[in-house]
Amino acid sequence: MKKIIAALSLGMLVAGGSAFAQTTTKPQDQKPRSEMRGAMKDRAKKSPEEMAQMKTDRMAQKLELSAAQKNQLQELNKRHAEEMKAMHESHKATAEKSAEQRAQMQEARKAHHEKWQAELKSILSAEQYAKYEADQAQMKEKRSEARKGMKSGEHKKSGMHKKRGEYKKQEQGK
Repeated sequence: MKKIIAALSLGMLVAGGSAFAQTTTKPQDQKPRSEMRGAMKDRAKKSPEEMAQMKTDRMAQKLELSAAQKNQLQELNKRHAEEMKAMHESHKATAEKSAEQRAQMQEARKAHHEKWQAELKSILSAEQYAKYEADQAQMKEKRSEARKGMKSGEHKKSGMHKKRGEYKKQEQGK
């Protein structure tokens, strides 16, 4: 009888422990992945003005910008969004890209981003820019942590590379 009770209690302990180990807590402000994907598709459909407005509002809230700073940032973001859209359209026109062309595109985007950051630094105060850089570093860390979860070749086991290819084919067909 003692053996049966011991076995049952051990079984309950193992089952309860494994159920507890599988529960995860999600931050209250985190959206489900399906909503995030929808937001990404919506962002692609937005005009440069709308994208600039969204970026300006988000940065104004995080960095507590003055009205004058917000107006300057709005103009900077609008100009940046229009230039990036034009750059994207010109690169999109060439369907087949060599490694050299991709490297050139990447360098052009990087140079454009550095120019944007230099102008941003002139708009923001030292404290605001430090906060902006800290936020950027935190986001970069989150992205690298997310990528660490995917080991080399793991995306092929999950079939993600096939889905990505199907998505590109759908986009090209439009």
